[in-house]
Amino acid sequence: MTEKLLIDEYLPVHEAHQLDAVVVDAPPDATYRAVRDLDPDKVAQAVPLLRVLGRARAIPAAIADRIRGDTETPPESLPADEYQAAFVLLDERPGTEFVVGMIGKFMTATQLEFRRFEPGEFAGFDEPGYGKVALNFIVQPYGPGRTLLTTETRTATTDPLSRNRFARYWTVVGPFAGFIMRRWLRLAKRNAESAERDVVQPETQQ
Repeated sequence: MTEKLLIDEYLPVHEAHQLDAVVVDAPPDATYRAVRDLDPDKVAQAVPLLRVLGRARAIPAAIADRIRGDTETPPESLPADEYQAAFVLLDERPGTEFVVGMIGKFMTATQLEFRRFEPGEFAGFDEPGYGKVALNFIVQPYGPGRTLLTTETRTATTDPLSRNRFARYWTVVGPFAGFIMRRWLRLAKRNAESAERDVVQPETQQ
């Protein structure tokens, strides 16, 4: 791609990133539909450890909230179990790239809170104590009937203290984050190739 990536518009500067790719035996339009329509819950179902770790991570966060007396979720925040609503579509170049973003507190094992926001607020959000995650999916032709599907996840924090905490935490969760995104790509690949077979087979039978 020669044009500027959409993700560069929303999170050009970051402290951590993960880049993964897979070749899909399906055309770009089918691949784009497959990854665009993929339900995050299906990724969690395909990676049971993801749900276990998510619940385990919420336990110390809940205990810490109790100790601090924070038993209610602020109106601008989302509880940890509403993770799907935390990821917002930021922008899209239909058929080529889309970007989703999340703002939250996730810098240590005792933090797991998501922030409500509108897409236009993401790039300029700088309230201390938060982290921002942007991830994109890009499809590109890769020979006849094939596609190169890539994803990049970028993470940035809003202040030095959060940055230091996240740097330590990332050494633990970074490898697992990469595993999740690779699984996401494999599920999209499987769905795209399955849909393409369903299209090709009836045509060959006529």
